[in-house]
Amino acid sequence: MNGIILPVTIKGVYLIEKAGSPIPLVLLEDDAKRIMPIYIGLSEAISINAALNHEVPPRPMTHDLFISLLERTSSTIDDILIDELNNGVYYARMSVSMDGRQFELDARPSDCIAIALRCNAPIHVRESVLSEAIVTKEELEGILSLDNYLS
Repeated sequence: MNGIILPVTIKGVYLIEKAGSPIPLVLLEDDAKRIMPIYIGLSEAISINAALNHEVPPRPMTHDLFISLLERTSSTIDDILIDELNNGVYYARMSVSMDGRQFELDARPSDCIAIALRCNAPIHVRESVLSEAIVTKEELEGILSLDNYLS
């Protein structure tokens, strides 16, 4: 797939009311301040939020375990690319370096983000995906920070 690849940052993890119940989402932002939401599961939302807050659990959670495995095998995550949006479903790839080789793994964007945050890997989005997914601040009216919900 060709096209422009843009770096993004994680704006935060939030909840938005949809169909009478709170739905977790992570907001990504590019350098032009365009915002892209990705709706995720609650456990992934908690994991991403913990990484953003630099929280270390007493026992490794799934994404922490993945990072431990990377460290033990002298592997690194080079970057994350969210490169496709198909019928409302995002697709992502994780570039991994191991033993002088580089390869890609297909993974859910939420898992990619949780892992990238833990190992300081850059997160990228294909321009065509970002353009299709951007939302306005008005569309995000009423969102609640996950930190506020958990406290």
